[in-house]
Amino acid sequence: MKILLLGAGGREHALALKLKASPTPVGLVSAPGSDALAELGTCVALDLEAPSAVAAWCAMNRPDLLVAGPEVPLVAGVADAVRALGIPVFGHDAATARLEGSKAVAKAFMERHGIPCAASHTVTDLAEGEGLIHTWPHGYPIVLKADGLAAGKGVVLAESEEDALATFRAFLAGQFGEASKTVVFEEPLIGMELSLHVLVDVDAQHAAFAILPACQDHKRIFEGDRGPNTGGMGAFGPIPFLRPEDIQRMRTELVEPTVQGLQKDGLVARGVLFLGVMWTAAGPKLLEYNVRFGDPETQVLMQLLDEDLVALLLEVAQGRLVSRELKLKPHTAITVVLAAEGYPDGAKKGVPIQIGAPEVTLIHAGTRKQDGRWLTNGGRVMNLATSAPDLAMARAAIEAALAQVQWPGMQVRHDIGLKALNHAKAGKTVQDPW
Repeated sequence: MKILLLGAGGREHALALKLKASPTPVGLVSAPGSDALAELGTCVALDLEAPSAVAAWCAMNRPDLLVAGPEVPLVAGVADAVRALGIPVFGHDAATARLEGSKAVAKAFMERHGIPCAASHTVTDLAEGEGLIHTWPHGYPIVLKADGLAAGKGVVLAESEEDALATFRAFLAGQFGEASKTVVFEEPLIGMELSLHVLVDVDAQHAAFAILPACQDHKRIFEGDRGPNTGGMGAFGPIPFLRPEDIQRMRTELVEPTVQGLQKDGLVARGVLFLGVMWTAAGPKLLEYNVRFGDPETQVLMQLLDEDLVALLLEVAQGRLVSRELKLKPHTAITVVLAAEGYPDGAKKGVPIQIGAPEVTLIHAGTRKQDGRWLTNGGRVMNLATSAPDLAMARAAIEAALAQVQWPGMQVRHDIGLKALNHAKAGKTVQDPW
């Protein structure tokens, strides 16, 4: 099978490794790809924000399946353009991708379909927004979100009226271009955050879904969840204290209304939805939709999935998914991000990486190869990932492997999953204070 994989990062390398492990021989083409992805196939320079360019390549080369990694090509309409050629695409149409491309569209969808979420207000006018801040009824922090895609940086938790006004004015003035000319204000939600990925296959005649294990990401750069937010410093799953009834509650209150809402709204969805969930004292509430696999959660999910990924993604892309329980390893998986010096504010590039023989999966995220040596080439440089019978064993395996991958200035968190492990050891559940 010839598969075109869109993207270049750790998520895509994790997907590529799983695709290549399929019993079906895979000819992998990555766009734009990376030096690491080039070792698993070939790379082609395509503009992922230009649907016509991607479709032209597909018309000439006729891949059997296109797999979209990041959200940007989906929001741009790449899936629509390639699907029009009769080529199966694992990735949502542009109309469905607006659930990530516009936070205002996502909030309206949640409210329309009765999905529990934070109270919110969408504002485009300076005076209206300033008045809202002055009379804000929901307590602090105020969550301000740029409506459009802002490379993960368009969400601010304003701790005071002064902070909120400054952030709102900067957003409307174009801090993130058109993406922040509309601003969504939300009440703060307190609780435990988790990531829930759902494969979805929806059109007017058919609505099927399959839920992947709930994961937890660690956003802050430093241990103990301190310091600035990053793209994610590590993740694990499943969450050890999440009970079957908790999963069922998310299925009933969040997933099923989402799938039914897609169908009611006439949307076609053939890909994955990543539900950002906050488990509050009142139960699970939806923070946001992403229309693609998370990073670094994908690195965890690929360790747990005990199915042929090629067959599974093709099932979704061709509209043949049957709602079912996915086959999973009876394990806990973990991934730890190895980040460059200076990240997240910047990243020191071109630093040689010493790689030994780690007894875990090594995933490339921001690297390049020069004269046979791997060098840092991004903020999140590499991931180490593995699975084990429980979270404590998985954490120990990663810790043992860390000595095998090193470079000067490397940043890593040694506490990925530790808080959850202690929570579970204390006999606490998701309902207990986090």
